[in-house]
Amino acid sequence: MSILPPPRTILLAGPTATGKTALAVELARRLSGEIVSADSMQVYRGFTVGTAQPTVDELRGTVCHLVGCIAPDHAWNAADWRRATLDCIADIHQRGKTAIVAGGTGLYFKVLTQGLFETPGARRSPEVRRRLEAEWDADGGAALRERLASVDSETSRRVHPNDRLRVVRALEVHESTGSPLSQLHADGRLERRPFPAHRFVLTAPRDELYRRIDRRVIEMVRNGFVEEVRSLLASGLREDWPAMKAIGYAAMLDVVRGKRDLEDAVSETQKLSRQYAKRQMVLLRQWPGSIWLDALQDAEKTLRVIEIALEFPPYSGF
Repeated sequence: MSILPPPRTILLAGPTATGKTALAVELARRLSGEIVSADSMQVYRGFTVGTAQPTVDELRGTVCHLVGCIAPDHAWNAADWRRATLDCIADIHQRGKTAIVAGGTGLYFKVLTQGLFETPGARRSPEVRRRLEAEWDADGGAALRERLASVDSETSRRVHPNDRLRVVRALEVHESTGSPLSQLHADGRLERRPFPAHRFVLTAPRDELYRRIDRRVIEMVRNGFVEEVRSLLASGLREDWPAMKAIGYAAMLDVVRGKRDLEDAVSETQKLSRQYAKRQMVLLRQWPGSIWLDALQDAEKTLRVIEIALEFPPYSGF
């Protein structure tokens, strides 16, 4: 009698335009797996081209969860994604398949493997966060870094000074709860449990990564990015929809409304995408237990590295 391997979870992270979807699909085909998207914007229905949702041809028959399943006017956050992902993983495992969580939202991988605040007072405050983000953008984060050092020196030492997301989050928690983030950690008000999974980060040298990003934006336009936004506008698109935070949509909306030319919109979208990729890398460098993969390497060699890693127990730390 053959002994089947226990259900496995593979986490495949990386910045945009590194080929995560293609690699995840090939893994799913070889390992009898299903993909769970870890992209904060691909979840929105109708926002297909500009968020690079995988196409039917790209998926090649592979099941991909949490793509195009949420209304674009619906707020969706890391806690929502974590709950949905854990449900997907449990269902995939119950059917004896491999769960492959793939995407570029570093925060999602962090909350999946490290847990989330369960204390009501630590919930997010969109108003506070927007104000803090505006303050960061005004001076590159200098004032916020100084403020964090003053109210929560421990977190300030742990967080990279250019990590906009975590600096803003720590100050948001402090303003919302009156307590430093480090104190909430110390008090045990963070849900933490081992999450055994094989972790991989797909990356590329910065120059090549930026070239790929620039090419991808051009391909999006060729594939109908502007037409998609025009269609969304005709169906009732509003600028305050959560889905409109996806990079490039505001710029393309300006094109549709005749407020800017396409070349300028493409250039801005490329710039914002490169900046986002840089922030993604900051988060992923702090993700323990991961094996880094070269996106420029031959695909078969990359798959072989993963296959060898899967012969060992998964990382179970935080």
